[in-house]
Amino acid sequence: MSPTQTLFTELAKEAAGGHLFLEPDAASTCAQACTDFLEVLNTLLIQTDRLCCKEAFGHLPSARALGQKFDDKAIGPGGFAEVLQQHIDTVTRMKDLFEAAGKAYIEAEGENVRAFATITGGR
Repeated sequence: MSPTQTLFTELAKEAAGGHLFLEPDAASTCAQACTDFLEVLNTLLIQTDRLCCKEAFGHLPSARALGQKFDDKAIGPGGFAEVLQQHIDTVTRMKDLFEAAGKAYIEAEGENVRAFATITGGR
């Protein structure tokens, strides 16, 4: 897990524990932006299988080697598909953070309303 992913995971835990709040409208807007972005990233990830081009440069060994290098950049270790997956993981954690922070805000607000109702005798 990258440091950024770890950060968002830890912040989501803080929000779930009631230590990090985000106004519900802002949290909802941010979570929806993450959902929209995840759709784009997932579409791109699905399309990475089209990036294979080992055969595109011809049948000579040097042409296949060049095609393999491009394939590795697209779908090999550390390639585009792997980077996309890392982005998907990070944005998913961000979405979880926003949802948890918005929920924590609503729960804290509910506790405050109940506390004030008790203080004022239900008035």
